[in-house]
Amino acid sequence: MTILALIILGLVQGVAEWLPISSDGHLVLVENLLKLNIPVEFDIFLHLGSLLVLLFFFRQEIKEIALHFFQAKKFKSAQYHDWVWYLLLSTLVTAIIGFSFYQKIDSFRTVEIAAFGLLVTSIFLFSTFWIKERRGLNWQIALILGLVQGIAVLPGVSRSALVISTALLLGLNKKQAFDFAFLLAIPAILGALVLSWDNLVWHNEYLIALVVTIISGYLALILLKRILLKNYFPWFFVYTLLLGLITLLAI
Repeated sequence: MTILALIILGLVQGVAEWLPISSDGHLVLVENLLKLNIPVEFDIFLHLGSLLVLLFFFRQEIKEIALHFFQAKKFKSAQYHDWVWYLLLSTLVTAIIGFSFYQKIDSFRTVEIAAFGLLVTSIFLFSTFWIKERRGLNWQIALILGLVQGIAVLPGVSRSALVISTALLLGLNKKQAFDFAFLLAIPAILGALVLSWDNLVWHNEYLIALVVTIISGYLALILLKRILLKNYFPWFFVYTLLLGLITLLAI
């Protein structure tokens, strides 16, 4: 791959992984548009960059959740109480779904499925125009969010869009929805990396895409948090709807 292709793919992964527009869907579309054959190990390194971004961005939240788990008294009344158990439940549900899809996932990486996935993403985003904060996180919500994240393994179906939208529709406030959605992504990405470890092969040029993924991903997370808190999150449906329809018409 050329340096330009590495930069483009790093940007697509960094930005689309966190913005509710589906990184896998965009990678499939870019791969077909540029006539690229993206090796499995390259995709692994892109997701490694995304994992590093999450660990750094949510370092304080991870610390507080860990302190809760070990019953640190000064944190007992904070919002992250019991989040370890909620994250474990959601992750278990996601793992069951993800593992069942794992052997077949390459067969779903088509332009058609990516386009339909973008339309599904649009529906979830559009639904968040009508939300009302009314409850905190509980076992039932954690189970549903794990299920939704598992469905988002399909190209075009944005994990961040589905998890955040569902969390908002179930009554979580915006900060809870944002934090849980991306903290939940950490074990999901880590699990995918472990399953793909045998395919890991290092090429020096991958470092370019890895760095681009990390920088653009961190900036995209900052941007998404501001967009969500300012109530602009649902408007991403316009982009995913248009891209999905244009892709279907162009096939």
